[in-house]
Amino acid sequence: MKKAVVVVALVLSAGCGPDVDKVLCGSDDCAFSGEEWRQLQALANLPEAPPNDPSNKYAQNPKAQALGQQLYFDPRFSGTATLLDTLRRPTPYARAPKGQPLNISCATCHDPARAGADFTSNPNHVSIGGGWYDVNSQQTVNSAYYGIIYWNGRNDSLWSQIVAVSESFVSMASNRLKILWLMNEKYAAAYAGVFTAFPLPFNGTLAETAARVDAVGQCTKVAGVCPAPCRNATSTDGASSCWPRFPLEGRPGSLPGCQAGSTTEPFGDAFDCMDADDQHTITGAYVNWSKAIAAYEQTLVSRDSTFDRWVNEGAQSTLLTAEQKRGARVFVGKGSCIDCHNTPLMSDSQFHNVGVPQLGAAVPTEADCHEGSVCDCVNGKNCLPAGGLDGLAKLRANGFRRDSMWSDSPTDTSRRAYLELPLGESLRGTWRTPSLRDVELTAPYMHDGAYATLEDVVWMYDRGGSNSNVPGKKSVQVRPLHLTALEQADLVSFLRTLTGAPQPSSRITAPVLPP
Repeated sequence: MKKAVVVVALVLSAGCGPDVDKVLCGSDDCAFSGEEWRQLQALANLPEAPPNDPSNKYAQNPKAQALGQQLYFDPRFSGTATLLDTLRRPTPYARAPKGQPLNISCATCHDPARAGADFTSNPNHVSIGGGWYDVNSQQTVNSAYYGIIYWNGRNDSLWSQIVAVSESFVSMASNRLKILWLMNEKYAAAYAGVFTAFPLPFNGTLAETAARVDAVGQCTKVAGVCPAPCRNATSTDGASSCWPRFPLEGRPGSLPGCQAGSTTEPFGDAFDCMDADDQHTITGAYVNWSKAIAAYEQTLVSRDSTFDRWVNEGAQSTLLTAEQKRGARVFVGKGSCIDCHNTPLMSDSQFHNVGVPQLGAAVPTEADCHEGSVCDCVNGKNCLPAGGLDGLAKLRANGFRRDSMWSDSPTDTSRRAYLELPLGESLRGTWRTPSLRDVELTAPYMHDGAYATLEDVVWMYDRGGSNSNVPGKKSVQVRPLHLTALEQADLVSFLRTLTGAPQPSSRITAPVLPP
């Protein structure tokens, strides 16, 4: 009690000048309790390298990483603009006019110089590629440390996420045959120098194949006969069609079997009309392409933030201002931020409903997802607003998991806990906790970009989240915090100390690409 009286007396006598900070932040036992300091220490110093991914044996391969960096920055792998959102509703614009080449790369929406986030989409609350995504782009820097990938957890590795997003009609809007033809034309030697399984299978050039096909991608028959080296394929209705062995473009369709010339299947169902063995070979090479990009993403690590260096020097260090130190106390104390933003990644890699409203253009609500629609929340089919409930259901059905045939370690059960989470109402409206490292660089915030600034985010948490347009039930931990204006400002000031030291420019900028 005597010590408390002395502290109060010193504060009163010091007024509002710098001496107050010395009193409040001048010693460990005054500024931070032993428990507070232990909690802050546990947040510091992200490991120098992320954990290895046994499902991608190329993850630590320098040649794969170098190739992956080229692929990450090469805009030629993208497809054409669709001007649709994830519910296939028309959007006013995309990265290019409808049907025109996008000319975007992974780096367009995941700029590693900006923590791997998208700051170029307009409007900026969701990411935009071939169309409008339903969520805010997530950072690729430090992504290899996550236990599960994506806001809703539908992928369990970086490479499986790339497999999916590259063919997404609202993202890269590309397809595996186009990607691999380009690999064969521009990166064949580099690919062969890394991958032995699933070598690029093409015999001949892209131009030679293009000369054989008509506007819909099928070979021109000669006197009614399918000429070599093209091949006949039989549709499910018994009709015969003539295709190159490897069409110029194509990816799996929604219907089983070959629907040659279908206007509802991608590229006239060119991929599904290939021989089964060739489909397998193309998919294997496409997975390799994804694993090379994932290997590069393994190198994107943001460390040595001001916060890290302050913890290493000790609480008395002046690397943090008095305001930032007070914000650190709010983070581990009254603000309860550490409940979910823990570990050196500052994410628990778990799913929580924190009361973020489903708002904004192209952000689907439960009302949009009526029975029988593309997004059917009544029957739980592609219910995008459900977050983790939808994503973890998709993870169970994902054919490119760590334990799939496409994994380099099919016995990898390290993500089994996510697969075993009960798919019940407790997961509705939950989203995986994002890392707070580099957070000042990654605006807007939350899964749908609902908040433009860190001040907005802190305000949202202080009021206990939203009570409207929030699918599911908010976590019981989300309640009004009653932070003062000063505490909110201090917390934001602390969050700005989490920006990592600059990475080597050679790692985060575009390398030389083959002409």
